[in-house]
Amino acid sequence: MRMVGRMALGLVLLAGAVQAEDIYRSTDGAGRPVFSNGPPGGGDARRNVAPAAPPDEEAGTFSTSASLRRQALERDFRTAQRRLRDLDGRLAALGRARTRNAGGNEATGGVRTAAADVRSEEEKSLATEREQVAQHVVEVRGAYARLRQEVTARFGGTPSWWIELR
Repeated sequence: MRMVGRMALGLVLLAGAVQAEDIYRSTDGAGRPVFSNGPPGGGDARRNVAPAAPPDEEAGTFSTSASLRRQALERDFRTAQRRLRDLDGRLAALGRARTRNAGGNEATGGVRTAAADVRSEEEKSLATEREQVAQHVVEVRGAYARLRQEVTARFGGTPSWWIELR
């Protein structure tokens, strides 16, 4: 068993050594180090490497900030969507109960009522809350769209970390 383990380890090490390639270091036009897997052609490495753009630390900070804002908006959106589903479920249950009792029951002495026009205070409160949450969802979608426009304008396209709301 030890022999098989040693042979497997040896094969793994050998495979790693076979795949290892040389890494070459050169300098770009701005004096920054550039690493590649091929030797720089000619004597002067600066001729073979395109000058690098100046580092844009602000772009990295913007990217991080935009990504964090996107994530916060997405969490807010998902939470609001869950709340809407919960409110819809409760309103539907109360509506079914209201309709079921509109046909008359023991408490009303069998007298029928107009179920569509009679809503309980709880139903009215839940309906108001649902409208507010639905409006919040619209606002979050708007903020998400504005952030996407800002990011697209800044980067010239949609970055790989961007996720669309569904």
